[in-house]
Amino acid sequence: MKITGHLTSTSFVAIGIVTAALAAVAATTSSPTTQITSTSTPVMVVSAPAASFATSTTATGTMSSAASSTKPSVPTATMPNVAPTRGPIAGVNLSGGEFGTVPGKIFFQYVYPTNAEIDYFYANGFRLLRIPFRWERLQPNLYGPLSATDRAALKAATNYATSKGMTVVLDMHDFAARRATPDANVSTLVGANGISEKALANAWTQIASDYKDNPKVWLGLMNEPSHIDTAVWWEVVQSLVNDLRTQHITNKFMVPGASWTGAWSWISSGNAGFAERFTDPNNNFAFEVHQYLDKDSSGTNAACVAGAANRIDAVISWAKTKKVQLFFGEMAGSGDNQCQIEYPAMLKKLNADNIVIGWTAWGGGKWWNASYPFRLAPVSGSSPTPHMTLLLSNMQH
Repeated sequence: MKITGHLTSTSFVAIGIVTAALAAVAATTSSPTTQITSTSTPVMVVSAPAASFATSTTATGTMSSAASSTKPSVPTATMPNVAPTRGPIAGVNLSGGEFGTVPGKIFFQYVYPTNAEIDYFYANGFRLLRIPFRWERLQPNLYGPLSATDRAALKAATNYATSKGMTVVLDMHDFAARRATPDANVSTLVGANGISEKALANAWTQIASDYKDNPKVWLGLMNEPSHIDTAVWWEVVQSLVNDLRTQHITNKFMVPGASWTGAWSWISSGNAGFAERFTDPNNNFAFEVHQYLDKDSSGTNAACVAGAANRIDAVISWAKTKKVQLFFGEMAGSGDNQCQIEYPAMLKKLNADNIVIGWTAWGGGKWWNASYPFRLAPVSGSSPTPHMTLLLSNMQH
């Protein structure tokens, strides 16, 4: 979850881009047929946990808000569905492909990871990367061909990382909704009377064709489904997995729940009940959950709250009981004093539990503002940021 409360059913707030709107966002639910209308200029939904730290209050065609407005300089410096014996793989999210308004212009509104960025995190011991991208960019038209430019850029980053022995999670960062056509000014939910699951399966089938023979590539089927009925989402994702397996796609799937796939709410949201009935013909999957440590688990505040590390206990206990794997796709901590307590405590739990196959901290990528509290890339030189320092001090080696 990336905002305080939920977006209304009539507008997608550009998280990390439109910060002034965040204060007005109210917690609501929506029917699975809801269209999500944008403002006069369509705005994207970016998983930028600290939207409240943004520096701009308007959505523009350039990088703004928590993401930097200038083009950055380059930074210097096979998994079966069984629990690993040495704990989870430590990793980071490398943001950039999800930034900017859709479709946007590559290298101006959005960017994919560079080799130098990948090298930096590899050199610091990380072996797992979650790379966000937008469905609308990879496939501008439903059932249409993939964008040659975006496909090549995503493939180059992914292949480079896996050539170094890293595992890559391809993260479709769309919150279970997208614009049905490039010129549409509304985003429509997947499922029910919205965008067909078959369209989502078509997109993933084409995307996965570049990685079908690479077990180091895991497919993050959808980032943080929201504004969608829980039962509808689980129907969508079950059908999606069945369809992809019939296409002989054997990659490991990261399967999210509804309600922002929150670890803290996995049981109470109803995700646990539906997940218990989920099946994968290949039995090669993990349930993806996210966890932040601020007052509402939204990742919109730098301050952590006392006891926040305990929010993951219930989902880990559930996973052990059900004998399923978990992937913690997003989490973060700042230099806040309480974060110095809670973040290491949570990491210790994750690193000690073989039911967790991997985790990827949020805030990688050079296009985050220097002041962004969850930034992982060095601002200048090679000095680690507060978040990076916390990770390096609490990684399992």
